[in-house]
Amino acid sequence: MTGFARPRGLNHVAYVTRDTAATKRFYTELLGLRLVGYAMDDSVGSTGEPTTFLHTFFEMGDGSCLAFFEIEGVDVDHHESPLPRWAPHIALSLDSLEEVEAARDRLVAAGVEVKGVVDHEGIWSSIYFFDPNGVRLELTYQNRPLNDDDAAAAEKAVKTWADEHGSVTA
Repeated sequence: MTGFARPRGLNHVAYVTRDTAATKRFYTELLGLRLVGYAMDDSVGSTGEPTTFLHTFFEMGDGSCLAFFEIEGVDVDHHESPLPRWAPHIALSLDSLEEVEAARDRLVAAGVEVKGVVDHEGIWSSIYFFDPNGVRLELTYQNRPLNDDDAAAAEKAVKTWADEHGSVTA
């Protein structure tokens, strides 16, 4: 038996939808993901709560999935939060800057409001937009691999931030 070291990758990340059909159209027709699975029940397996739901899974090129719950009787905006709407988001990798630009053009042609291409310090080139559920998405191309210098700079930035802003673990 081997011990736990760290996860090997993302299986899925789940969000809420109020319209599974619109979500399916957006993710399959505009982003090219494939609907590959679902779970439907009238109770939640992980909690036992009596809740009727449809949980759908859309596969990306690496086999990981974006998933959505449509929950019977839930019609409130689940994005109500003191956080700015740009902060929580999903960043999906593309293989080239040309692919980012082509995705932007496809989304704009479909009437989706797109921000970018934004250059992030020469490392990432990204576009940003919202899906029909209000989930913020980023399509990004990583121009170069992150390295030990980047990791050291990130460690320094975290320490500086914690020192300046206070941290319970600093």
